[in-house]
Amino acid sequence: MNNNRQIFAKELRGNMTDAERLLWYHLRAHRLSGMKFKRQQPLGDYIVDFVCFGARLVIEVDGGQHLDNMQDQRRDTWLRSQGFEVLRFWNNEVLEQTDAVLERVLQFFSPSPPPLPHEGGGDKSLQRVRWRCRRGLLELDIVLGRFVAAHYARLDEAEKHTFDALLDMPDNPLWDMISGKREAASGGQRALLEKIRAV
Repeated sequence: MNNNRQIFAKELRGNMTDAERLLWYHLRAHRLSGMKFKRQQPLGDYIVDFVCFGARLVIEVDGGQHLDNMQDQRRDTWLRSQGFEVLRFWNNEVLEQTDAVLERVLQFFSPSPPPLPHEGGGDKSLQRVRWRCRRGLLELDIVLGRFVAAHYARLDEAEKHTFDALLDMPDNPLWDMISGKREAASGGQRALLEKIRAV
C-alpha cells in the first residue's frame, strides 16, 4: 500500500466533516447490524469514506462539489469491478435524515424488518426496535438499549405502541422526558418513562 495514501488517509480521519462524524458514530464499534466498518480507508488508488470488508460495502458522504462528478463515476466503476457495492449520501441527507440513511445501509445487510403494527400490520421485530433505539445522544442510546434488553419482551401492546411513539421523537426532547426535565403527554407515557428510568 502506498505510504503517502496511508498518511493522507490518517489526515482525513482527523479532519472528518460533521456529516462523516455523525455517520461514523453510528457505524463504529459494530453498532449497525454488528458489522465492522473502517473509515477513510485506502482502496487501490482511492481513499473511501467508509468500508465494510465483510459485506463488500463502501459508503461515501459527499458535498455539493460531487454533483455529476466524472471522477466519482470512474471511482465507483472501479470499486464495483473489485466486488464492492457503493452507497452515496449527500452531507445534508446524513445530517438531516440520519434515520433514513441508516435504514438504507441496514437494508443492504438484510431485508427490511417487518413493519410495525401501526405502520400497516405484521409482528413487531425486536431487531427493528433495537435499531430504532440507536441514538446520536450517547446517554439516550445506552438507556434505551438497556430498557429494550430488560423489559421490551414483557411490554403489552399498548405499552409497545407508546414506546414506538416515544422513539419517533427527536433525541433531545425524548431525553428531556426521560430525565424529567419535560412533562410526559399522557399517563401511558408517564408509566412507561418510569420503567425506562428504573433500568
